[in-house]
Amino acid sequence: MNNWENLTTKQKIVKTTMDIIAEEGFHNITIRKIAARANVNLAAVNYHFGSKDGVIDTALATVNSEIRKTFAVLHSDQTDAATRLLAFINQYTEIINKYPDLIKKMIDHAIHNKPLDKHAEYMTFLKVEGIASIKQVLSEIKPEADENALYMRTLYLLSALSFPILMGSYITEMMGVDLKDETVRHAYIQLLLESVLL
Repeated sequence: MNNWENLTTKQKIVKTTMDIIAEEGFHNITIRKIAARANVNLAAVNYHFGSKDGVIDTALATVNSEIRKTFAVLHSDQTDAATRLLAFINQYTEIINKYPDLIKKMIDHAIHNKPLDKHAEYMTFLKVEGIASIKQVLSEIKPEADENALYMRTLYLLSALSFPILMGSYITEMMGVDLKDETVRHAYIQLLLESVLL
């Protein structure tokens, strides 16, 4: 979004909600907190969104849109497939690290076989378009790979990107690897890319 002074009240409320989701997770969102951090009154939040759920839904739709945009790079015809895949991994990693609760919630739905709700819109996108986009790029890189092998590589890639999010700070505690450190994260991504393309 644009710089803070140029945002409308509604945009400030959405941006603030996204920031709270990123910093504290869904469970710490309150209308009072949103209003205080956005420097607006409580009535403004209710006027624009009707409720806390309304503003969360709008913020999540914005985050989901950001995630979907990372997949668009896979369809670019400007660069070779390996370069597109690396660009996707970098962009995707930035967003899922910024909004870990979204990925955790999606995986929780899958693990517990819960029906998808408004917070799991990304799961629907992944099922309908995302996996096919990754598989297509991998097929350009590994044309000799059969369909099953391409799906396994796609699974491997998505799992390797999601597992550190699920584990959070335990990764650092158990292994001494801090994926929040940009240098460490880029080294991890490079290693991941190399192993997917073996």
